[in-house]
Amino acid sequence: MSISASQSRRAFLAQSVLGSVSLAALGALPSGAFARVLQPSEMPDPEMVGIMGWTMLQPGIMALADPTMGGNTMLVVAEGKALLIDTKFPHLGGALLQDAADRIEADTTKDRIDLTLINTHHHGDHTGGNAIVVPIASASYAHANALPRIREQLDRYVQGAKAGPSQLARTKAPEAFMPFAKAAAEACETWTEKTAVPKIAINGSGNTLSLGKVVVKTHHFGVGHTDNDLVIHLPEQNIVHTGDLVFSGLHPFFDSSANPSAQGWLESLTQTRKLCNAETTVIPGHGGIAGPEIIDTQISYFEQLIAQVQIEIDKGTSRDEIVVMSWDFMDGLGFEQIRGRIVAGVYDELTS
Repeated sequence: MSISASQSRRAFLAQSVLGSVSLAALGALPSGAFARVLQPSEMPDPEMVGIMGWTMLQPGIMALADPTMGGNTMLVVAEGKALLIDTKFPHLGGALLQDAADRIEADTTKDRIDLTLINTHHHGDHTGGNAIVVPIASASYAHANALPRIREQLDRYVQGAKAGPSQLARTKAPEAFMPFAKAAAEACETWTEKTAVPKIAINGSGNTLSLGKVVVKTHHFGVGHTDNDLVIHLPEQNIVHTGDLVFSGLHPFFDSSANPSAQGWLESLTQTRKLCNAETTVIPGHGGIAGPEIIDTQISYFEQLIAQVQIEIDKGTSRDEIVVMSWDFMDGLGFEQIRGRIVAGVYDELTS
C-alpha cells in the first residue's frame, strides 16, 4: 500500500477523561480542556477503524487520541508493513497489536510479524503494552536512556496488566477490549525484564527508518520532558508525533525522576517546530490532534512560566509561595492537579 502525499491537517477532540490504571508517572489521568473548540469543517472523516477505533488521518495513517487510553498512539501501514508509535497501557497492548496485524493481514500466532515499534519515551502510559508487542515485532526502538527505565518498570507493567480487566469493567470501554485485557492479565506473570524492552537503542537525532517507501525520521533534541524523548517525523506525509513534549490544552507533567528540564523542554519544542509548516498534522503526547499551533502554545507556556518564576525568585518570593501560584496563561488548562509540579520543577531548575 502506498501512502499519498501530504494532505491538509485534521483535528479532533477527545472524549471525557476517565480514571486510568496508574502506570505512568502521571498516575490516573485527570479530566481537562483542550486547546480550542474545533469547527465542523476541521473535524476528521468519521471513519473509525479497528478494535481500538482509530481515526484515519491519511490513507494508511491513523491515530488514537482518546485520553481514557493513555498516551496518544500512531499506526502507519505501507506495503504490508506496519509502524506503531507507543503501546499505551498493558491491557491495551494486545488490541493495538491485533489492529496492526489486521491492517497488514499478518498472523499474530507467528513468532514475528513485519511490525516496527518506536517508543517516544519511557513513561508507562506509552510503553505499558510493550511486553505484548516487542516479542512479536520485527524491530523495536527507543532512545538509549529509555531502555533501562523501561526495564525497571516491569512490576508496574505486571500490576497494570492484572488490574486491566477490572479497570475496563469499571469504565464504558468497548467490550472488544476485554479479551485482550484478560489475556494480558493471564500472561503477565511470564513477563521478564527483557520482555518489554525495545531491542534497538536510538542515540542522537536525525535517524532514518524505512517502512516500505515511507521515510520515518526520529529526533532527540536533548533533555526535555524526560532524558529520552523522541520526536517522530514523516516528512512526505507532513506528520509529526511529538510524544509528551506537547500536552495540548493541558498542564505538562513534570516527572522529577525522569531528569526533565524546562529550559531543555523549550529548546526541544523550538527544534520540533522547525519540522513543521502551516499544514503539518501534529500528534501530541496528550490532548487533541491539531496543527503546529499546539507546539507554539506549548512554547509560549514554557517561555512565560520560566519568566514568571524568575520574576518571583528575583523578588525573594519563597518556593512554597511560588509553587501555588498561577498566571493567566495557565487558565482553563486540564491536569490542574499537577500544575504545581511544573512550577516547582522550574523553580528548582532556576535556583539550582
